[in-house]
Amino acid sequence: MEYIVNPEPYQWKEEYTVKITVIDEQHKKFLSIINELKTIINNGQCKEKVSDVFFQLAYLIDHYFIKEEIYFNDLKYPNFDQHKAEHNNFIERVIQFQNDLENEKPNVCLEIYHFLENWFDEHILKYDKEAVDYLRARGVN
Repeated sequence: MEYIVNPEPYQWKEEYTVKITVIDEQHKKFLSIINELKTIINNGQCKEKVSDVFFQLAYLIDHYFIKEEIYFNDLKYPNFDQHKAEHNNFIERVIQFQNDLENEKPNVCLEIYHFLENWFDEHILKYDKEAVDYLRARGVN
């Protein structure tokens, strides 16, 4: 069988840990969503199963993004507005993916996968790591 995306699931690595429980939980959940999407794509089940991914993303946004923003706001994180804007852009992109799916845009699951993978690499591994240093310095764990 030929796979569209590498079928090997992402594994949590110690280097991903930021040592703030709620944020580490969020990042682990995010990886599990990416892994589920990999399986959906490689099994050719985008249309039938991608709604599960949207539900999980909505939960992630509702529970984790907001907690993170509360921490940053309460502790006067200097880049709070930029961080919140990035979250808002993520939400807008997820909504656009839902519209693309409803309009039967080809390869939308693959686009979602690449977007989520890039978000993990760029936002979570780089941007969030810098931001959590600020939180940890203020006693959040």
